[in-house]
Amino acid sequence: MRHSFAVRLSLRFMFILTVSVMTLSVLFLLFVRSLVQNGQTDELKNAETSVFSTLDALYTNTPQNQATVASNGVTMTDIPYYLTYIVYFTKTQEIITTNDPFLPILEDSGGKALRYIVEDYFFDGNLDILYYAASHDFNGTKITIAVAMNMDNNSSAMLFSKLPPAIMLMILPVLILSFLLSFLLTKNTITPVVRITKAAQSMTTEKLNALLPVTGSNDEIDELSRTFNELFSRIKADFDRERQFSSDVSHELNTPLTVISGQANLLLRWGKNDPEQLEKSLNAIKNESKSMQAIIQNLLQISRIESGRIKPQIGETNIRELFARITEEFASIAPDAKITVKHNDSDIDEILLNTDEEMFHQILTILVSNSVKFSGEKCNIVLNVAKTENGVIITESDDGPGISEESLPHIFERFYRADEARKRNGGSGLGLAIAKTLADTLDAKITAENTEPHGAVFRIAIPN
Repeated sequence: MRHSFAVRLSLRFMFILTVSVMTLSVLFLLFVRSLVQNGQTDELKNAETSVFSTLDALYTNTPQNQATVASNGVTMTDIPYYLTYIVYFTKTQEIITTNDPFLPILEDSGGKALRYIVEDYFFDGNLDILYYAASHDFNGTKITIAVAMNMDNNSSAMLFSKLPPAIMLMILPVLILSFLLSFLLTKNTITPVVRITKAAQSMTTEKLNALLPVTGSNDEIDELSRTFNELFSRIKADFDRERQFSSDVSHELNTPLTVISGQANLLLRWGKNDPEQLEKSLNAIKNESKSMQAIIQNLLQISRIESGRIKPQIGETNIRELFARITEEFASIAPDAKITVKHNDSDIDEILLNTDEEMFHQILTILVSNSVKFSGEKCNIVLNVAKTENGVIITESDDGPGISEESLPHIFERFYRADEARKRNGGSGLGLAIAKTLADTLDAKITAENTEPHGAVFRIAIPN
């Protein structure tokens, strides 16, 4: 069963929004309640202070005033009408004065307002008050003054008691509204993603050139589409290259296999009885077998390098010694070829490459062999090295016919061979591809171009 992403995201958003609203409501309610309670406490404290001040101003040690206070009480004009108070001797709990005869003896509250509840205190209900009481030294004795407010008729208390049920009733509308809003927003937001998904589903290996839609808003969705389009372009290029590679491998192996098969059939029919033809056919089979073996070995080497099974052993490599090694090796392989070493620095021995010496030697061997093969055995080859701000540049150039303009962009591709090369020398077309793979492994960049008046030059840039 397919689950809608929009519904799932809307449900999550609904849950988060509802929890957030409820949490904020509760926190706001607690905050307001705390403010109200602090205000009530301050009001009770101020009233208690006012009672004490009034009592202190009126009450004296004379028996006449004491009798007046005891019989008539004290009128407090500075406290609100809805507050009740009681003043009594702390030790004997004898009431000095009060404005509410039903108010019980309330003990010292310890500097804070306390809730005091007695069930069935009145015949028609409970006693529910918030009071503040403090003890004072008064004319040589200790008295306690308590000020209270009735919580049954307190509008703030009534309001706070009704708010929780009201908030609970809000949950359902908030749930429905948040789900609908989030669903509409999510559907609108993921519409480009749906289009991208449908476009991607329609793609196959034969239709990788199709592009995912881009809205032009330059947001994250467009960035995703462009990234996938670039990815599909690279995949298509890889598919095309692999198809071409498979075709080239088939073609390259088919030629020697055809020759081997033809020569074997020739020997089976009549050539085995002709010593001259037998030797000729066996030599042809031998040569074509070597050609196939070279192709397979080169392909295996490229595969091992690209898969990381052959890892470079980085170390310091002396350029002069490397050039001398190449020159000495080709003195026996191509004795008529002239190899010249040049450099722009005063001392070539100071130039040390931080690279894999054997891999780099193989690159130079491939380049020099390529020049000898395509420029003739009596060619002139120049090896040059120069230091730059960014690293070292090594060039290998020859005085051959150069590379055709149409072939120049493709010479590092596997099995690519220019028509002139095919006619003159054949070969598997993998040498320069191996050189390019080795250079990439060593973080070097290899390029090729033609020189004036003729000839080709290969440039290897090695970063610091």
